[in-house]
Amino acid sequence: MNINIRDTEKAFAAFGVIWLIIIIGAAIFSLGKCCATRYYKPPVEKKIDVDSVIKLNDSIKLKINSLDSIKNAKVIEVISLDNDSSIKLFYELVSE
Repeated sequence: MNINIRDTEKAFAAFGVIWLIIIIGAAIFSLGKCCATRYYKPPVEKKIDVDSVIKLNDSIKLKINSLDSIKNAKVIEVISLDNDSSIKLFYELVSE
């Protein structure tokens, strides 16, 4: 069996090139993965306390309903006035 030195050198060179390509590929892959996770920032969700907003909304609705009922009572009061009580109401409003 005649083994040529040049053939073994070519085989080792090819083997070395293959390993070099594998090592460089692994390095590029790990570097890319590292940089991707370093600069990736997941979206930040703003936490909104929905319960407090609903409570505030309900309290405003109650105030509006209260003012609306007061307004309706005053409208009924004004509609049912005669001339004498219209003058009394006018003086009452002016005095406020």
